[in-house]
Amino acid sequence: MRGAVVSLLLLLAMNGEPAQVLTFGSAIEVVRLDVSVTRDGAPVRNLTAADFEISDEGTRQRAELVVQDAATIHAILALDTSSSVAGEKLSQLKAAAHRFVDALRPDDLLSLLTFSEVIDLAVVQSRDRQEAHAAIELATTRLTTSLHDACLASLTLADPALGRPLVLVFSDGQDVGSWTSAERVLELARESEAIVHAVVPSAAGVPGVLEELTGQTGGRVWQAADGDRLGDVFLQALEEFRSRYRLQYEPQGVKRGGWHRLQVRLKRMDGRVHARRGYLHRGG
Repeated sequence: MRGAVVSLLLLLAMNGEPAQVLTFGSAIEVVRLDVSVTRDGAPVRNLTAADFEISDEGTRQRAELVVQDAATIHAILALDTSSSVAGEKLSQLKAAAHRFVDALRPDDLLSLLTFSEVIDLAVVQSRDRQEAHAAIELATTRLTTSLHDACLASLTLADPALGRPLVLVFSDGQDVGSWTSAERVLELARESEAIVHAVVPSAAGVPGVLEELTGQTGGRVWQAADGDRLGDVFLQALEEFRSRYRLQYEPQGVKRGGWHRLQVRLKRMDGRVHARRGYLHRGG
């Protein structure tokens, strides 16, 4: 049954049908941005809307800051369970996933999928933490790494109507065996409000699709020096997401259709800004 659900999600995404994910429609009035600001690796707190400069297609926009400390998160946790994580690595991955689940707040939703040559959607939009812990323990390793398919399924699940969407992908290898191209994954990311964080072992190279996906959505690539630190990194990625600033503005002086390039900068201070590169407006 779970495999059938994933197959349906993939078919919908590949055909461009999951309209609930495409949040920038023809009636768009407000653009929302989740923005991370760090200095020396630590979050910069207590900023206001006046500290940011946002350009939409090169035109300065007037933004406001949305209070979101208590906002519900919909976390989509996608775990690589290919053969390269068998044995002790799988035990460490499960331990990290358990810690991530325990760090969610009671109102937060969780979806959990594992991927190898197949994608197993084990938990769907649930607040039942025991269900999540049980599903993590049932995870087993298989052969190859359908990374593109997993990213596509995760983005398809990331409906902002359910909460602020965070996709956290763990993988230790390049894609092998996906039906989905990297281009299709990135196309869907451009139409989604999800922030994608990727966690990779420091000994592994960063798959190109994850590097581009995190950059496109305003997320980050996190590296774990060893398996024992994996849980710490999962929690750091979650805390980074919670500390983000939620900015919104009504587009002024820009075209109403097509791809809009965005730039988010800080005024009068230093810091590293992570924000999505743009949004797709389907109106005319």
